Amino acid sequence: MSNIAVVVIALIIGLLLQRAKRFPENAASTLNLYVIYVALPALILAEIPKLSFSHEALIPVVAAWVIMLLSALLTWCTARLMKWSRALTGALMLLVPLGNTGFVGIPLIEAHLGSKAIPYAILYDQLGTFVALNTYGIVVACYYSSGSTSAVKILRSILIFPPFIALILAFAASAFVYPEWLAEALARISSTLVPVVMVAVGLQWRLTLSPEYLSPLVVGLLYILLVSPALVLLGLWLLGIEGLVAQVVILEAAMPAMISAGVLAISHNLVPRFASSLVGYSLLIGLVSVWLWRVVI
Repeated sequence: MSNIAVVVIALIIGLLLQRAKRFPENAASTLNLYVIYVALPALILAEIPKLSFSHEALIPVVAAWVIMLLSALLTWCTARLMKWSRALTGALMLLVPLGNTGFVGIPLIEAHLGSKAIPYAILYDQLGTFVALNTYGIVVACYYSSGSTSAVKILRSILIFPPFIALILAFAASAFVYPEWLAEALARISSTLVPVVMVAVGLQWRLTLSPEYLSPLVVGLLYILLVSPALVLLGLWLLGIEGLVAQVVILEAAMPAMISAGVLAISHNLVPRFASSLVGYSLLIGLVSVWLWRVVI
């Protein structure tokens, strides 16, 4: 559970630094730029070439994409109905569908279901949410942060976005084996992503939000921690899918908001304080709610 400890400790450090007021006002933005330009590309280059696929792995991969698309559609419809701002809608469209199925999800899956469940969790994360972050996530961030909806401008923003460039390079690198020194260097650089991001989240997280953001916060938390896993549970029951793979899919769907999705929202100025709060609250509540879902299944 050391991954969880890193998240919580780094978040607390960020909160303490915020209270101490020793960092400049733009410190969180600077940390997020480091993640976007250095740590996240390094993670993509390190992990994407390791991906493998087989027919046996179809269930967690398909389930990941189906639940992400359904939750994105539900979030978009809710935002339209509630007439939330473009920036707020964009933040929710990133944080609700994209769960923390890797850094937080895999340790929790191992803790609740044992080591035999880890391969399914890795497939759900690597071929599901991780790829979605670097495709769907970039498109959403660019679309909702831009004043213009021009397809050309959005495409240009995507093509020059460092994580997307890294994704293309990573797929090209899949045909080769990294030399040991490069693989280790990428692993060490990418390991800075989570602690740096969580310090940045802590610097921006406000325990109290403006009244206009309380309703979206509650809706986001409900969709992330309750509605998404409930939809998965119902879908698997209707299809007659059960056993270990079904349990993994349900728990992965119940994971808190992805930290890297929060980085995308913040770096594109999609209501940064709201995005930080949703990431922080979903994480703290999610540690309990995932356990409750394990009891249910």
